[in-house]
Amino acid sequence: MTLPEPWSADEPMLSENAADAPEPRGGLAQPWRAVVAAVELVLAGALVVVAWWLWDRSQLVVEVPGATGLPMRSTRIFGDRAALGIVAPTLAAVLLVDAVRQLMLAWAVRRSRARRD
Repeated sequence: MTLPEPWSADEPMLSENAADAPEPRGGLAQPWRAVVAAVELVLAGALVVVAWWLWDRSQLVVEVPGATGLPMRSTRIFGDRAALGIVAPTLAAVLLVDAVRQLMLAWAVRRSRARRD
């Protein structure tokens, strides 16, 4: 059984040192991520308020006189508002999780290797 080569046939072959070298990454501890997290928290709060408003207006209670003279209550649910009332807090939860991630990345600290004397 033969194993596939770790390089493409169309591109030049990399040496072992170049193939194992880690890719350069952007720096951590980027303070602007805290601003992104704050905006996401504000949006999440607004979505919770919108969801509360939508859910309250997704139900309509209708009372009609029954055959015995007692009122019969029926609740009508508007599906579009109820669905948006469910989707909005779900999106708020996703924004909340991402805001926590952004805060963690904003305050991430790189550990430097100790010098050997």
